[in-house]
Amino acid sequence: MSILFRYVLRSFALPATMCFLGLCALTLLFMSFDLIGACFDPKSAVTFTVACDFILGTLSMYLEWLLPAVFLLSTLYTMWQFCRHSELIAMRAGGIGMSTVTAPILLTALLAAIFSFVNTEYIKPTAAARAMIIKNSDFRTTGREPLKGRAYFEPTGKFRIVIGALDPTNPEHLKDVRVTFFREDGSQRVTYEAPEARWLDEEWWLQGGVKATYYNELDEVVAPPEGLTAFSSIKELYDLNVHPRQIIVQNSDAEFSSAADRKISRKERDRTGLTTRQKHEDSYATYNHYAAPFSILLVTLFAIPAGIASGRQSVFRGILLALGMFLAYYALTALAMLLANNGWVKPALAVMLPSIIFGSAALMLFRKLH
Repeated sequence: MSILFRYVLRSFALPATMCFLGLCALTLLFMSFDLIGACFDPKSAVTFTVACDFILGTLSMYLEWLLPAVFLLSTLYTMWQFCRHSELIAMRAGGIGMSTVTAPILLTALLAAIFSFVNTEYIKPTAAARAMIIKNSDFRTTGREPLKGRAYFEPTGKFRIVIGALDPTNPEHLKDVRVTFFREDGSQRVTYEAPEARWLDEEWWLQGGVKATYYNELDEVVAPPEGLTAFSSIKELYDLNVHPRQIIVQNSDAEFSSAADRKISRKERDRTGLTTRQKHEDSYATYNHYAAPFSILLVTLFAIPAGIASGRQSVFRGILLALGMFLAYYALTALAMLLANNGWVKPALAVMLPSIIFGSAALMLFRKLH
């Protein structure tokens, strides 16, 4: 069976690789016109590293859409080839079941789903954000520079941090910081300004010379309270109870966030009083974040019987069947999202609904092959 496994895997791997490279090339062709133009712009910052960051970041954004299409087309082609050359008939005549024949394809689809999740969770948040920075700057920045003019607003209004420069890869070190604490009535209590702030021993420390400005209830500047000074070389901010990751999350695009960052964002937003619809939208996006990569396995599962149908009867019929189910799956996904966002269906159920329906249909088609 190991020989059969390797043979099926090799037969599937070649069209899958060609299809993947082709779809990636088409994606980059439509997304890279600006990059090509920037190469001839003397003001652009395009280097080999910048070009690679943009290309890889762009691919990371679209990978979860490209891989299902890759497995749909390559599975159709592989099964059609097996039927066309009567290899599938020979395998079945030898007592080999369909599960054994298709195991290499399904295993590859599972590995691709895991890779897609790893991309969504660990690669996409940084790579896609960097690619968008490069694109939005008309390729005049490298995407690796610290973010300028950022801020963090504590959800309940206790304090605000204005940041001159924030490095997403090192959020524990902020530059040109201005921290303002507020009273319960919203008036300023005190503002601290410092060239840098560091996260040390689970506390924020202002360093490099700290200027403190105190205010009364009318937001008027007053003398420092007894025992305090207007200037100091270093100051620990006990009341600044914000983790560096929270600052990054508030200054990041939610579309590219990892599951861990989504959890942080949800806690932050819950403190501001989310509407019911916003809670539904947030819950659906979080559940779908986990479920979306495994659509690759589902697409492969219903492409197998469609490919066999095209081999036995007509190519056109099999392709129509597979593409119809593919489009219907994503149409149902969009409908489920609408139902969940409006509170008509629980978000978790809405995420599972397309997989349950099309997974059941695919298994029924698959069982008919035995």
